[in-house]
Amino acid sequence: MTEKHRETLKEGVKSRGILVVDDDSIICEIAESILAEEGWEVRHANTTEDALKSMATMKWPVVLCDVHLPGDSGQFLQELRSSYPLTQVVMITGDPTIGTMRHAMQAGAYDYLLKPLRRDEILRVSQKALERHELILQKNELEAQNEEYRRQLEAKVDLRTDQLRISELRYRTLFDNAVDAVILLNPESGAIVELNGAAAKLIGLRSFDIHGTSIRDYVDDQLDEFLNTESHDSKVWRHPNLVLVDRERVTHILSATVSRLRTDAETLLQIVARDSSEISELSQRASLMELELMSEQRLANIGLLASGVAHNINTPLMGIYGLAQVIKMKHPDIEDIDGVIAQVERINGIIRNLMWKSRQEQERAKQDIDVNILLQEELRFLEADMEFKHNVEKEFSFSPDMPPIYGRYSDFSQSLMNIIRNALDAMYDSEVKRLTVKTDREDDDIIISIQDSGKGISPVHLAQVFQPFFTTKPAVGKSENGEPTGTGLGLSTVQKLLSPYGCKFDLDSEPGKGTTFKMIVPIAQNQPSEEDLAALEE
Repeated sequence: MTEKHRETLKEGVKSRGILVVDDDSIICEIAESILAEEGWEVRHANTTEDALKSMATMKWPVVLCDVHLPGDSGQFLQELRSSYPLTQVVMITGDPTIGTMRHAMQAGAYDYLLKPLRRDEILRVSQKALERHELILQKNELEAQNEEYRRQLEAKVDLRTDQLRISELRYRTLFDNAVDAVILLNPESGAIVELNGAAAKLIGLRSFDIHGTSIRDYVDDQLDEFLNTESHDSKVWRHPNLVLVDRERVTHILSATVSRLRTDAETLLQIVARDSSEISELSQRASLMELELMSEQRLANIGLLASGVAHNINTPLMGIYGLAQVIKMKHPDIEDIDGVIAQVERINGIIRNLMWKSRQEQERAKQDIDVNILLQEELRFLEADMEFKHNVEKEFSFSPDMPPIYGRYSDFSQSLMNIIRNALDAMYDSEVKRLTVKTDREDDDIIISIQDSGKGISPVHLAQVFQPFFTTKPAVGKSENGEPTGTGLGLSTVQKLLSPYGCKFDLDSEPGKGTTFKMIVPIAQNQPSEEDLAALEE
């Protein structure tokens, strides 16, 4: 609705109001008396200026105006038509010529009255002019209402269109990004009408290359029992072993469900499928994870048990040590007593190492860690492994210029033990079994190097060693001749534990010649903050 229309709706305040404009006061009095007697509210003006002032105040619906007024009466009429388009103007003339009437009508007059004024003619023409004013007013109001209704309807249509577009985009996104492959078919021809990204990836082609092709191109006749059938119910058929051959002629075994979808326009066949090999792999990974967690829990329990056993052994051992010292004092001539004391001290050292390691592994708070001491204790602990103790050549080199690392002891001990055990497993069937462990400082980094003389890692597998569940070892329970098994979680755990410390890893391996695994630990990043130091002091 335009602003002009809004203004015109405000006009016509006086339901039966009329303004008489004539420079002849007698004409004004006659018209006023006749109209007032019939219930009209009447005012008069003798000049065009007074008339315009009265119009600005009252907005009269009908104006009786003399044709010949002082000044330009034609301009006055045009101004009335421009400023008050709903007002109906009736011209009063004593010269009823065709030219005069044509001029008045062209200027916008509704009708005209002849002098002398007759009562019935004034009332008739004035009433007709008022009725025309009211009809125009009603017409404008209806047009305004229609315009408002149209605007509201367009707004609702625009809103609904946007909602439908957003809804379509939302469901299209869900469809395209679904994990399962979804394919829609024409049930009569088997032509593929629609498919999502998972289905295109499974088939090995781009979506637009697949549209319109037949599902039989990929699954042969396995779905024929569902095609060309008159059944239009909502039953879901399950196909646990649907064989699909992709563009590379690789066979996939799919677990699929087939159902019919009915829309207002058509009936479609829907296939929802998932590669069974992926399901099997997920199940296998879950089983391996469960085994790893069980193994970790078992090791934790063994650690607690070992700590308790060591504590219980330590008491009688100290008794033996004390008695041996007493015997030596009383019988210094017995030479073998020194050997007994030496062995007791050796056992006591093993027990102290076991108890110290157990306490450190259970400590969750951060502390200053001497990498050299940690490695020496872990390697000493491995002496319990007879293969490591007797059949592995060991070369250890620990740099004295090693600042401490602020972290959790178990993060580094578990990570280093995983790497060392991988090195020992790699030398399972090697003729020469040599383990080299070195520490060094290069600029602002601590370098821990673990080298073995095992079978090495192929270049194809090097990029995958940190991936969870990736392993070249036999799975647990499938080992032959005592070959070490693996879950594929060792190095992924190392990466997960040490990434918060900013550690980087460098692998250098050659099949048949062994592997060198370097762990690079930034020094500055792993120093205690002021808050850490304050907490330690407390």
